[in-house]
Amino acid sequence: MAVFDLKNKACIVGVGTSEKFGFVVNKSPIMLQLEAFKAALEDAGLKREDIDGFATAHGAPTGVDYDAFAVQAGCNFRWVNQNWNHGRWAATSITFAAMAVCAGLCDYVAVCNTTLSARGYGRFLPRERFGGEGFRDAGGGHGETPYHGMDTPGSAVSMIARKYNLKYGATSEELGAVSVAFRKHASLNPMAIMRDRVTLEDYLNSRMISDPFHLLDYCLVNEGSTCLILTTADRAKNLRKPPAYIAGAQGIPASRNGYVIYARPGIGVSMTGEFDWQPEPQPVFGMAGVSQKDIDALYTYDSFSQNVYHTLERFGFCPPGEAHTWIQGGRIELGGELPMNTNGGLLSEGHYSGYNQIIEMVRQLRRECGERQVKDAEVLQWAASWGDSMVLTRG
Repeated sequence: MAVFDLKNKACIVGVGTSEKFGFVVNKSPIMLQLEAFKAALEDAGLKREDIDGFATAHGAPTGVDYDAFAVQAGCNFRWVNQNWNHGRWAATSITFAAMAVCAGLCDYVAVCNTTLSARGYGRFLPRERFGGEGFRDAGGGHGETPYHGMDTPGSAVSMIARKYNLKYGATSEELGAVSVAFRKHASLNPMAIMRDRVTLEDYLNSRMISDPFHLLDYCLVNEGSTCLILTTADRAKNLRKPPAYIAGAQGIPASRNGYVIYARPGIGVSMTGEFDWQPEPQPVFGMAGVSQKDIDALYTYDSFSQNVYHTLERFGFCPPGEAHTWIQGGRIELGGELPMNTNGGLLSEGHYSGYNQIIEMVRQLRRECGERQVKDAEVLQWAASWGDSMVLTRG
């Protein structure tokens, strides 16, 4: 039995971003992070003196170390958490912060993330920081196997896509629905980097990078920063805007068969054909007291467009092998049965490790999204294909 029930005990009460998202912003990590932090404070109606907790997805050189941030922001922290976790653990990082405020370790936590590109400020940093992952033990951080000539995430994940297509008869035309939908959403988002709409023909005519992935199947490589502020439900009542309640959360399974990079179980890069995998119970639904039919919009880590397939199948929105047909006909677009990544996602708004999607969820629950607003949004889910997930509600 859990020591305490986390459901609806912690809230996201402030969200903010750097002043600009872009391919090249040419600002240091600390400058970008301070912009996002200031925006989140204003959003919540808090002062920097109120923030006594800090969590960051990763530190220097591409992020900001907790001690450097404390000095530059003029804060005094009682609790900090600094990880090295890309966007795979966006919900998990936020859950750590939620547990900290619920346990009384701090009152308000700023959860921060900064992204740099190798073309912008990142060009001043060591080259291996941007290109070395393929040389890690066990095949690299995304399933790369450099001894087979696959030393980039795209080449590795394209192997998953080929396996999926061959097994289930999926086509490029079907996968194009993801890029078309998310760019449509980005066209309604002033912060999005790529706002020009694309057609299926545009998608198919975009150059092939690693078969079957076209250019428009890849996320953006960009610069910018995000910040979310968390506190307890009791403290949230007196703040500027309605809170987004954390109704449910789950971490990433690390079992032999449960953790698969950029795929659902049974179809990972190094797996040998366990295609008959069936969806398993996902704790996030039980904790939140909801089911798939209650989710008004779904947000996922779309570093590659096909991640959408694996998220939908892993979390039981459709049966295994059916996502490629399930998403057709505008089903994942605004106005469809299950809108996804209404901000444009990593494919079009920008790659901010999924924290930008969670910021979008908060704004959707507050009814702040204008033309891209999901009607009557009450229950929203973040879910990544490897298991990381969180459900936010209006309470």
